Amino acid sequence: MLRPAYPPGPLTLESLDGTSSWQRSRFGFQVYCDQAGDFRGISGEYYRSLRSKGAIARPLIAVSPILGGEGEDYLVARFIARECCRWGFSAYFLYQERSILSPSRDALGLEARMRRVVRDNISALDAFSTLDEIDSERMGSFGVSLGAIRNVAFIAAEPRLKVNVLCLGGLDLGAIIKESREKMVLRYRSIRKEREGMSPGELELEFQQYFFSNPERLAASISPGEVLLFLAVYDEVVPYTEGLDLRRMLGGPEAYLLPLGHYTAFASAPWITSTALEWVSTGLHKLGHPAAARKKWPK
Repeated sequence: MLRPAYPPGPLTLESLDGTSSWQRSRFGFQVYCDQAGDFRGISGEYYRSLRSKGAIARPLIAVSPILGGEGEDYLVARFIARECCRWGFSAYFLYQERSILSPSRDALGLEARMRRVVRDNISALDAFSTLDEIDSERMGSFGVSLGAIRNVAFIAAEPRLKVNVLCLGGLDLGAIIKESREKMVLRYRSIRKEREGMSPGELELEFQQYFFSNPERLAASISPGEVLLFLAVYDEVVPYTEGLDLRRMLGGPEAYLLPLGHYTAFASAPWITSTALEWVSTGLHKLGHPAAARKKWPK
């Protein structure tokens, strides 16, 4: 079950910094965890858009960080969140552990972690929906790399997400783990081979059998009109063929195919983000919410 069973606790905000167009806060709230039989804290960063004057409820974009967490690995998420504010959207992302793909975590372990992240993000949408400044009928997501892979399950489980950007994602995590040249994935394969004698092919089979949040199982349930893809033709981290398979399973949504690799694509981050958020803005206006009719969000 991907949806949380209990509502989140009250949302707290601690102001950190900002500019004339955005204000960054650290947020937190608690959720009840059945498995532990206790409450668990969730935290992250919230970017409030200050672009428009007056009281207007803003759309909210859930940003999913890349493979790692902490420190510099949040640079991409922070850049996207600030750009969301420049377009008149507020945004947030959840803090995550340093290494999601730990060698001590098999397919079932990663499945449990992915389910928890999806539930935590849904709880975050619920918590932010209590703020008058958030338009709870106009929400979307922006995932990059592993964040894009993870967001397929998030989008499938959460009907409030109407506009969703998936950048450098793929369809089958098992095949990605088998073929990827990412250093963290190579280390994962090497250590599991050393400890358990698992070959790359056996790892692929394990994930295909036991990783139930795999995009391959969920992508067909998502409307292609709610998704925009960015894929890198020379991607060796999330193989390009996996990105094409994801597009096919999603029903052929609009996509940009970049003549770049996985990491060289980050050099195009300003163009990718601007193009993506223009698409998001258009999609949100098509929803026809009264707030959109009163005021168009500035670029």
